[in-house]
Amino acid sequence: MPQKKTQRRKTNSKKTKTTNRDILEEVIRVDHAGEYGATKIYDGQIAIFGKNSKIGKTIQHMADQEQEHIEKFNDLILEHRVRPTALLPLWNIAGFTLGATTALMGEKAAMACTVAVEKVIGEHYRKQQNLLEDDHKELKKTIAKFEKDEL
Repeated sequence: MPQKKTQRRKTNSKKTKTTNRDILEEVIRVDHAGEYGATKIYDGQIAIFGKNSKIGKTIQHMADQEQEHIEKFNDLILEHRVRPTALLPLWNIAGFTLGATTALMGEKAAMACTVAVEKVIGEHYRKQQNLLEDDHKELKKTIAKFEKDEL
């Protein structure tokens, strides 16, 4: 019995030009995911430490700040009609688990995790300000403010 030949689909090897809209969507989607993940990490840490312990109060303060950030990115997703990442359910579980696990390891581990996450988010914000065009001045201003909050 003769074998069928499979045809390979020819693809255009040229890279598509990244548009200003693509950059805007990527920035909002990535930042929303990062802030969402950070809130879940704090939720996990607070679940272990409690809100009333000294470390719990510190973490709650940082969580409140992240909540402000995620609310802003929720608004930006709606305003600019950006699809959030499909990985939010994973960030929910992974973030909470990371937060709870580092809290179970102790205050130093929890704070090391927190510092690392805040540093990465801050670095993303710094890079993104250079990517955004001048017609996104409000978003650049928001990102600059949030970068300062992270540090």
